[in-house]
Amino acid sequence: MQGRIGSAFALIALLLASSISGVVTNDSFLSNEFVQHSGDYSAAPDIPQLRIGDEWIYDTDFDVASLISQANVSASLSTLTGDTNYEITDIFFMMINGTQSLVYEVSINGDFTSGNNGATFNGVTGRLDIEYTGTDIIRVRDLAVVNSEFSLLVEFFAYNLPWGLELADITFDTWYEPPKEKHDFPLHLGDQWHMPFQAGTDVTGTSNYFDPSDFNTNTTENNSWQVTDTGTPSESGDGITYSGCDDSYKIMEWNSTGVNTGFEWYCPAVRGAAWMRVDNGAGFTIDWMLKSYDPADSWGVQTGSNPGARNVAIDVETQFFATLPNSEQTITATYETSTG
Repeated sequence: MQGRIGSAFALIALLLASSISGVVTNDSFLSNEFVQHSGDYSAAPDIPQLRIGDEWIYDTDFDVASLISQANVSASLSTLTGDTNYEITDIFFMMINGTQSLVYEVSINGDFTSGNNGATFNGVTGRLDIEYTGTDIIRVRDLAVVNSEFSLLVEFFAYNLPWGLELADITFDTWYEPPKEKHDFPLHLGDQWHMPFQAGTDVTGTSNYFDPSDFNTNTTENNSWQVTDTGTPSESGDGITYSGCDDSYKIMEWNSTGVNTGFEWYCPAVRGAAWMRVDNGAGFTIDWMLKSYDPADSWGVQTGSNPGARNVAIDVETQFFATLPNSEQTITATYETSTG
């Protein structure tokens, strides 16, 4: 019985993992990148300036009811809930396709649970817990995803006992070439773009119910995006806890077959996402809904509603957009404090 229970939970955990990492597997390929803009960009939000220590906390819901019903197992599982923490932990240079590029290191951590008596498999009732620890590498100039690596610890606590059965302790390492551009700054209502890219995932770790390496992938993909709405993040009458994102931009995403795979409400005030959703055709939905934002080096911050202002900002402008190796150009720096 434990084997059947473990296999069913492991299936759920792996599908959830693929959604967190943003991996999709499509075989079609478009030969050229496409970007279409509309309207006046004078007030459109541009690329945010992030700093080490910036932190976002999201209410997180994993709704897998439809997945369970399609999995042909005797099981039920309540919506998994918990908090996900995103934090900028480093900024450094790395080589991307032969070009030295500045990148952010983002630490992502979360603990999700079905709650006591929230999971039942083959007549055994208990609790399912998932511990998520990961690191994303994001290119500074466009917030494109370069790499996503994370680990999942999945445990089932039969009858809500304090000791659990470990179903899996696995690590996913996913790369994108070129980096996956989920935004096209500056954003404006009606913008649309798409791009082909390669995506590969290496899976390592341990489980008594499956071989993690069986889930290794290397695929050619093409996704498209469009800014379809602006305003306060809202879906089916529901909103987010954070109250300072009234000027957000909704970015919808589709795979190469035209199937919607989710959306992101991008909020310029918090320099990131106010609401992210993954819709997976396998039968589950995952939502990350902003509850607090705590920017580094800032004053006047109200973590649930107001990002305040950065204490110090140094803007550096070069004479030319690009320059030949070993040549010279003028650099202009502007220094500003919170008092002006």
